[in-house]
Amino acid sequence: MLSGRPRACLIRLIGDREGVSAIEFSVIAPILLLILMGSIELPRAYMIGKRLDNAAATMADLISRGSYADLKPVFAATGAISNPYDVSRASIVLTAAGTYSDGSVATTKVCSSAESNGQARTAGSSLGAPPAGMTRNGDRFVVSEVTMTYHPIFPVLSNLTRWTFRYKKIWPVRGGEIYNGQSEVVLPGGKPCPA
Repeated sequence: MLSGRPRACLIRLIGDREGVSAIEFSVIAPILLLILMGSIELPRAYMIGKRLDNAAATMADLISRGSYADLKPVFAATGAISNPYDVSRASIVLTAAGTYSDGSVATTKVCSSAESNGQARTAGSSLGAPPAGMTRNGDRFVVSEVTMTYHPIFPVLSNLTRWTFRYKKIWPVRGGEIYNGQSEVVLPGGKPCPA
C-alpha cells in the first residue's frame, strides 16, 4: 500500500480531468485518417478499373472493324478513355484469333497479335476453348487484354499496392478483309488465319 506523497500524487492523477480531449483525439485521429485515405483511394481505384474495362471494350470494338497499319491511335484510346487517370503503365495486348474444329472438339488459335507495354501472343498458339457464340469452325474474333498494377496515392494501405486490374474483352470481327472465305482482322506484322 502506498503512503504519504506517492499516494497523494496517485489520487491527484486519478482525479485529474485535464488533457482528456488530447488523449481522445490521439485515439480517434488515426481512425479518421484511415477513413479519409479510404474515401479517396477506394473510389479512385474503382474509377480507374471501370475506365480500363471501358478502354478494353473500346479497343476490341475498334480493331474488330478492320485492319490497321498502325495501332498507335487504338492504344491512345486507353489514355483518352481513362483521363484524368494516368494509365501509361498499362499493359495492352490485342489479338486476332480464329476457331478451328476437329470434328466435335473446337479450339481457338492466335492469328496475329500486337502489344503496348506487354507481351504479344505467338501466332499459332492456342487460346483454349472458343468463347460463347464463336464455336463454329472458321469463326473469327478479336481479344483485347488490359493489365495494370494500381499505384495508390497513399501507399500505407498495403492491399491496394498489390492490386492488379485485369480486363479481357472478346469481340466478333465486324469488318476487315476476306481471307479463306471469312472476314478477319490482321494486326500489324501479322498474317491472316490459316484455312
